[in-house]
Amino acid sequence: MGLRLRFVTGLRFVIGIALLALLAPAAAPAGASPESTDPADGPVVHDDQHGPDDGHLPASSKNVELVGRLNLTQIENGIADVAAFGNYAYLNAWGPECTTRGGTGSGVHVVDISDPTSPEKVAFLPSGNSYPGEGVHVMRFEDRDLLVHNNETCAGATGVVSGISLWDVTDPVAPVKLGQFGDADPAIRNQTFHTTHSVQGFTWQGKAYAVAQDSQDLKDVDIFDITPLVAGEGDAVLVAEVGLEDWPGAQGSYANGDNVHHHDMQQKVIGGHNYLLVSYWDAGQVLLNIDDPANPVFVTDSDYLGPDPETGFAIQEGNSHQSYWDQDGEFVISTDEDFAPFRTSFRITSGPHAGPYGAGEFGWTQPIKEAFPAGLTGTTVFGGSGCEGDRAQVPTATEGGPSIVVFSRGDCFFSTKVETGKLAGYEAVIIGNSHGGTRNGLLPDGFVCGSKGHDFDSSDISAICIGHRAMHLLFDDDPAYTGPEGYAPRGDLPAIGTVGAPISATTEFDGWGYVRLHDAATLAEIDTYAIPEALDPAHATGSGNLTVHEVKTDPRRNKDLAYFSWYSAGLRVATFGRNGIQEVGHYIAEGGSDFWGVYPLCAGQCLLNERDQGRGRNNAKRPLILASDRDDGLWIFRYTGKE
Repeated sequence: MGLRLRFVTGLRFVIGIALLALLAPAAAPAGASPESTDPADGPVVHDDQHGPDDGHLPASSKNVELVGRLNLTQIENGIADVAAFGNYAYLNAWGPECTTRGGTGSGVHVVDISDPTSPEKVAFLPSGNSYPGEGVHVMRFEDRDLLVHNNETCAGATGVVSGISLWDVTDPVAPVKLGQFGDADPAIRNQTFHTTHSVQGFTWQGKAYAVAQDSQDLKDVDIFDITPLVAGEGDAVLVAEVGLEDWPGAQGSYANGDNVHHHDMQQKVIGGHNYLLVSYWDAGQVLLNIDDPANPVFVTDSDYLGPDPETGFAIQEGNSHQSYWDQDGEFVISTDEDFAPFRTSFRITSGPHAGPYGAGEFGWTQPIKEAFPAGLTGTTVFGGSGCEGDRAQVPTATEGGPSIVVFSRGDCFFSTKVETGKLAGYEAVIIGNSHGGTRNGLLPDGFVCGSKGHDFDSSDISAICIGHRAMHLLFDDDPAYTGPEGYAPRGDLPAIGTVGAPISATTEFDGWGYVRLHDAATLAEIDTYAIPEALDPAHATGSGNLTVHEVKTDPRRNKDLAYFSWYSAGLRVATFGRNGIQEVGHYIAEGGSDFWGVYPLCAGQCLLNERDQGRGRNNAKRPLILASDRDDGLWIFRYTGKE
């Protein structure tokens, strides 16, 4: 394959501008302001939950005690994922902390948790013009502790680098940056490396590796040999790039949306073999053998077969977000992240292409059910990209004219496009998928309702996403899935101002995201679990985000306990086994919780390096459970129930 990346150290940045990732995965929507954000004020009290809706679930706890906590941000949504190693925790300072958005700076907080009742921040790893989110991981290699974190581009940033950052945190109080690396082919305008949403490090046969999600390439599973970089003898080497097109066995049986992309991954050595488990959204889980990291081999995958086991819908909702093995390698638990508790029914109502098409609703805009109780109806008009540079060309809504503007995906944030529609006076926005989103025609009807990338009031504008084929057919245009993409005359889409067919859209409650338990060898589904509120229409609004986010399992052998960060539903603990999965504990803070990440740590006894994988000590003390609150910082818990 050869070397297909460039290497950057320190602050040798190239000048550029922030771009939306071509295959940007859905992420957490922006939240509401807390009443207090000053750490000196004590515990932050939230006046509402942190998602698209007001309110929160009542404070409560069962079999979970709070040990300690530390406020790390004064900005809402300023904290993302959490990891830990030995006596230190590492928490990502997320996008709102970018200086271009008025924050104090994105990067990674380093926290001493040797006294878990009184954690103390001791260092910070700055990430410059990018921000880490889903990916932060520490591993031991040749008696050095190495941290890798992902990088996504800060809104409004110049000198864009992105990619993956590598730090030596052997002395966490004095971390040393070893470099920044990533895929650079195909080249992205004004950007050094492709953005990545998540990354994990691992060691294997005397070498150190990093596996990353690539947001700007259909070959979106990237494996790097970072051994030369660690040794100071060369650059990281991209040794493997694979994706859905390489695994015919993983194609098909997609969930609602046909939104198929790599979102997160877990590596584990089981029975002397090296495996990578890839969360591939609407394609489910994909299991790869990486005994030779340069040549990943497809083993098997999970399928979203109907009907949905929790809701009964004929087609399952999907959204396979993240997964984790149990310590013994017998089970896999995966989380389905679904921010939109309503399923969208979308139709072109007249013309040669009248009929139903797949669609979704953005989780951070005004719900269609709220804004249009009888359903959204109206005539469409094509508005181009919807990006700031094209706003002057977007036709202004007029009385008696089209009421819904259609934009194509790409070149800027989804939220920028929705704001463009709002500023032009439209009552609703439709965003059609891109060529890349169809994986060059493999998924012509796949739709993506992505994250809110910048701050603006989206509470009074509704927006939905549709597939690339439907976007073309709205304007009686032949679909194209490869070649130039853009509005005429630059590409294959209609000219701005072209009036299209009328549409209708209604929504029906289908619940929030939930949890699946799989057999690790076959990925066959054993059981599912959803919190009761996630399946209750009364909690569709007013209780915050009730979707699950991340999962980790107990690091001790023969301890089948799982720990979940469940956003507004707080921290959740469950037992699992051949008989299924059952909740045994939870914690929701007074005034509401908003947990992004979760990480159990055995006080230094369960280090996840190659020597210790699969060897967690049975007699180890119960792990501390670290959780990251998006508006706050680090929370430390202990499960007190039966094991």
